Amino acid sequence: MSNMKFRNREISTLKEELYIKYHTLMATILFAFALIHLLIIKDIIMGYYCLAGMIFVLIMISIFKFPIHLFSLEKLVFSYLITAPIYAFFVTFYFWKVSIVNLCWFVPIPLGAYIFLGKKYGLFFSCYSLSIASVTFLTTHLFTFQFQSNILANESIYRCTDFLVFGCNISIVYLFVHHKDKIRDQELFSTIEKRAKITLPNTLDEEEISYAKLLFIEIENEMINNRHFINPKFSISQLTALMGKKSSQTSKAIRLHGYSNFNAYINSHRINYAKELIEKNNLEKVTLMYIYTESGFANQSTFNKAFKNFTGMTPSEYLLNLNK
Repeated sequence: MSNMKFRNREISTLKEELYIKYHTLMATILFAFALIHLLIIKDIIMGYYCLAGMIFVLIMISIFKFPIHLFSLEKLVFSYLITAPIYAFFVTFYFWKVSIVNLCWFVPIPLGAYIFLGKKYGLFFSCYSLSIASVTFLTTHLFTFQFQSNILANESIYRCTDFLVFGCNISIVYLFVHHKDKIRDQELFSTIEKRAKITLPNTLDEEEISYAKLLFIEIENEMINNRHFINPKFSISQLTALMGKKSSQTSKAIRLHGYSNFNAYINSHRINYAKELIEKNNLEKVTLMYIYTESGFANQSTFNKAFKNFTGMTPSEYLLNLNK
């Protein structure tokens, strides 16, 4: 399997995972708001509107999970992103007289478009969402409906839901950013592999691939749970002995997951741990030597080289970006 195909497959898997998690989160949010409006606030219009939105989201999940893929992930996402701002238009218009916090629902739209469809679509849906929000503003100043007077009568109750709206949108944005970081890591690995001219094994059959995947999960659990990577002398022979496997099997499992060799694999854990230490510690009180020795590096030159390979910048450059 070529590096490009492997990384693209990993990115596709991450996007599919994000699609399911986002829609599950949205279905949960809409169901919660439906219960609040129907049972507590006694607002039938908004209660049933939230239920209708939840059903639509569940349909989007069902279409994606259907055994026969009628639509690609990109088409499903595009359709949803076209529909979501229109749905948010009524919610924002409905509550405009008491609060404009529902404009928050427009914020995740361009971010989702950027992650799933690319920068061009991110810009397009930014303009699209802004246009819908502008139409909402104009509509509220041109038209008045009977239900709005009922909302004004219960203004204090509706304002309590503003915190929920804000919190829900923070959760959505966090979900997007978290998965975007994972996708960016795969893109970074792909760039590193191109520069280093790393090739992945292409002679494995399905049975060998399945076994290698399961073995890699075991390797990851052993490495993370026991933090072997902080030992600068930890070697593949020690790992092989702990796993009770052949050295060739261990190497094959590691290479299958995009690492050129054991050193590249263990250094990836060391760099991730070093980044955690940098973010958690006050660098005015601890030295860079403390960071790299605690991470499992024997000397600074090896640390600097590995850090540059995995992050695309030196530790000093990383610290400058972190402090901006």
